[in-house]
Amino acid sequence: MTEDEILEAIRSDLGPDVLPVASTEAVAEAEEAIGYPLPSLLRRLYLEVGNGGFGPRGGIIGVRGYDFWKSDIFADITESALAFRTESYGRCAGMIQLLDWGCAIASLLDCRDPEGTMWGWNPNLCCLDHALFPQDITFASWLAESIARDFAEPFYDGYFEVSPQDEAEIAVSTIGEKEEPCM
Repeated sequence: MTEDEILEAIRSDLGPDVLPVASTEAVAEAEEAIGYPLPSLLRRLYLEVGNGGFGPRGGIIGVRGYDFWKSDIFADITESALAFRTESYGRCAGMIQLLDWGCAIASLLDCRDPEGTMWGWNPNLCCLDHALFPQDITFASWLAESIARDFAEPFYDGYFEVSPQDEAEIAVSTIGEKEEPCM
């Protein structure tokens, strides 16, 4: 699907939770906080469709002025961008939390890539070192796949699987205590 086709598909099937469009100032403030421009499709969605409340599960988070219950971690993408810029690991700088799936699971958008690479975040099954993982899909493709259907949570194939070698390594540590699995 082209950017225009995705925009029209979303516009033609807006749910009840889509908020009024964002101001150009709020979008510019978000881009300044991120340090990179938003992918053009997301920028257009905020300015032409609504300031959040669309996309998978009707839960894409908006820019400042966003007042929506579907984000438990950050109030808006500007807040997530500022938090990611100051995180000690530094690996999420230039990213935003785009969708909060619940239970600390999120979809992140990497704005350092003009196409907007999507990343998953799930600190529940492993450790924080491995909580962030690439989804090998762009924002436009991710959004196109979500139109008119439920979108799967942000896990990649094999995320829940543990290899026999991993099982052997995590079964017993050097002092004989059982360790937590780390993918």
